[in-house]
Amino acid sequence: MNKQRFIWISPVLVVGIGTIVIRIAEGFVGVWAWLPWILIYWGIIGGLVIWGGGGESIQRWMKPAEGNWLWSALAVLLGLAGLTMFISSWQLITPLHIFIPWLILGLVNPFLEEWYWRGLMLDHTQGWNDWIRVFYISALFSANHLFGIGVTSIGARNPIFLVNTFVLGVLFSVIYLKTKSLRWLVLGHALADLLGLSVPVFLNLWVPPG
Repeated sequence: MNKQRFIWISPVLVVGIGTIVIRIAEGFVGVWAWLPWILIYWGIIGGLVIWGGGGESIQRWMKPAEGNWLWSALAVLLGLAGLTMFISSWQLITPLHIFIPWLILGLVNPFLEEWYWRGLMLDHTQGWNDWIRVFYISALFSANHLFGIGVTSIGARNPIFLVNTFVLGVLFSVIYLKTKSLRWLVLGHALADLLGLSVPVFLNLWVPPG
């Protein structure tokens, strides 16, 4: 039970540590502070996944989806929402020092975030009311963007972006509860990160209009 309770409050610690790290790093490397922030963030949530879930949980999360295939299709469609943004601004990722971290982030981040925010957190809050746990996890998922990368990124702290992140968290959580799988959510998340030009947004190379 102590482990379970720690996992319940772990998002608060994840957000808090991330905020401290990126604010300190900002003083040294400016907008590139996202890099030490995300490496430490990945280390923390990856460690929590291994400690709280382990290999058996990861295998279960990545199994084929159950239930109606439309839920899995929705995960992919949500990831494609940034397609118009990518088509209009893909040139921002052409410099090699932008392209490489953009690609690495798009391949690594979806696994770690889905395993932690949806897999681990939803599994360990099974005794809660479904909507309470979905909103709790999604609110902290959005707060992690605001108090983490939002410290240095104009786009990441834009209210529309934060609402979208919260809504995406809710929908992804519902899809996991319906399908008992993260397989298609990882793909949808990867599409969202890549098509949403994550690294150019982090570096303020792409800023929301107005």
